[in-house]
Amino acid sequence: RDPARPERRNAARSALAWLAAEETPSAGLVLDTLLTLATDERDTDVRVLAASALGESRNPEARQALERALVDPEPNVAAAAADGLGVLGDARAVEALTSAVERASFWVQVAAVVSLGRLRDPRALPALTRASTNPLLSAAAAAALADIADPAGMPALRPLIERGNPVRVTALAAAARILAANPEVSPPEWLRESLQGEEAELDARFRESGDGAAAHLLGITGSEEAAALLADALSSPYAAEATAGLVALPPEVASTVLTERIMDAPSEIRTAILTVLPPLRDAEAVARVVSCLSEPDAETQAAVVELLARSDEQILMPQLLRALNDPSLRGVAVRVMGRLSDARCAPLASLLTDPDANVRKAAAEGLSRCATMDIREQIAVALRKEPDRAAQHALVSALGTAGGEDAVRELVPLLEYAEPSLRFAVLQALGRTGSEAALPPLIEALGDPTPEIQAAALHALGELGDPRAAAPLAERLTDSDRDIRRTAAFALRDLAPSAATEHLLRALDDPAWSVRSAAVRTLAIIGAREAVPRLRELAASDADPLVRSTAAAALRELTAGTDAGGGG
Repeated sequence: RDPARPERRNAARSALAWLAAEETPSAGLVLDTLLTLATDERDTDVRVLAASALGESRNPEARQALERALVDPEPNVAAAAADGLGVLGDARAVEALTSAVERASFWVQVAAVVSLGRLRDPRALPALTRASTNPLLSAAAAAALADIADPAGMPALRPLIERGNPVRVTALAAAARILAANPEVSPPEWLRESLQGEEAELDARFRESGDGAAAHLLGITGSEEAAALLADALSSPYAAEATAGLVALPPEVASTVLTERIMDAPSEIRTAILTVLPPLRDAEAVARVVSCLSEPDAETQAAVVELLARSDEQILMPQLLRALNDPSLRGVAVRVMGRLSDARCAPLASLLTDPDANVRKAAAEGLSRCATMDIREQIAVALRKEPDRAAQHALVSALGTAGGEDAVRELVPLLEYAEPSLRFAVLQALGRTGSEAALPPLIEALGDPTPEIQAAALHALGELGDPRAAAPLAERLTDSDRDIRRTAAFALRDLAPSAATEHLLRALDDPAWSVRSAAVRTLAIIGAREAVPRLRELAASDADPLVRSTAAAALRELTAGTDAGGGG
């Protein structure tokens, strides 16, 4: 209440906002004080400051007071309340803010529009669409639609973009943000058409300041000119923005223009081009990329593998099979084949006897992603004969992927004599077999004196998903090693919730914060609503701040949508 010293008033507001935060001991008392000041104080400036503090507190209990302040007869107070609701971030305020956009005075409307954007809730889209038709609110509405980033907001931007509206640049930037946040959504044809002929202007804006929205819009134009301009920009300081623009190109344009540049581009530019190319559907484009398999740079090689693995398998396989006959291409070709679908994976089994250990390893690594029971015996035979350590590890993993009881019988003997790193790989593979026969050896491995082996067995039991493992996993929640306790808590999340919940609730009393935090996250993952009372206790009073915040996040997840009347 000190009008003579503004800086003192602002400092008091900030301090009260902090003291009113949900996790502070003083929250109840200070919140009550701010609620009274925001609604009953005669001094307008004090009401404004109190409304701001309530928003800055981020305390959900402040929402209803701020909603009442939205109808304050003093516009500055109502605008501060609208702004505070946006800062508060409680999506339950959408309805009140929507009402303010429809009925309040201008400055309150502006603040409400901005806050609806901050809440990022699609329920605000109808109100923002109506606000976009108001010339005084259209710029703020476009920016709010960008904040929400829901593709359903695109139609509201169309009239602002197509009619040469004064807020066209803002609306275009909003459209770019929405599409960037939803890469699975193709740019609408009306947007491409409205940008035709603007490549030079967009490129100039992009190169002048690295404007990411301009680069994205350049890609949305969909022209070969735009593709060339963005490809040239990959060697500029704004390569990241250019990459985002290239991703927005129509697939056929990107494939045509960019694959022509691959061979002549420097290594780092080649890698960037390979990364942004869409899945290839054209034999000529595939051939250009396959020719890069011999690229010595590891990063470029990885980009080649990733791109080819996403491309048309029917076009790709004949070229990969030819590449197997070239010693300089064979190893990487095998890596690509290992990323293909199960049906295309079978030829890899014939390469498990290749004289080159690197090829055998690459083939086994591929099979570790796609092996089926049909080729399990071939993998087992290769494992018995394999002298190379790295290839052994990959074959063990492939056998786990193939799965079944026969795979378990092949893997278990290795636990007796294999060196530690291979035993670790065997335990991981047993967890992936999906066979009941893997349960006894994994439980037995929990008694190994090596903590790393115990942890691997815990992970594998969780992945195996057999509810009978709940009891031995729960026993590890009292282990003297806190890392073992934490690993056990995470492993329990993959079992039946009814088998895991009771044990995880006990782990909430563990003396190690990391174990409590792991138990909290796991309870949220398995949807254990019976844990809500204990999680409320942890969120309010656990000694560790990270556990408190983790418990609060778990509560939000477990109670989402269960308090429609406003409790949350």
